[in-house]
Amino acid sequence: MPTKTKEVKSFLGFANFYWRFIQNFSHTAKLLNDLKGKKKWKWKEEYQQAFDKLKDKITSQPVLSLPEREEKFRIEIDTSKHAIGGVLFQEQKEK
Repeated sequence: MPTKTKEVKSFLGFANFYWRFIQNFSHTAKLLNDLKGKKKWKWKEEYQQAFDKLKDKITSQPVLSLPEREEKFRIEIDTSKHAIGGVLFQEQKEK
């Protein structure tokens, strides 16, 4: 659970990388995005629910699954003046 604005921004930065894989991402992340702009805030149950829902969507299928050795892998990277991040992933057919 984030304890300050910087941690909310960090989590959303991570989650935004996966937005295209998460149904209704903008709707789910809206409360947390609104929270980013507040200098003083109190963590409420509605923020916790949005945070938990995004965490669940990021870590559940079809977003994450075991790799298929026979299929191709893809690397995507994102950089800024302050950080670099990358993801190794593989698009898989539904089973």
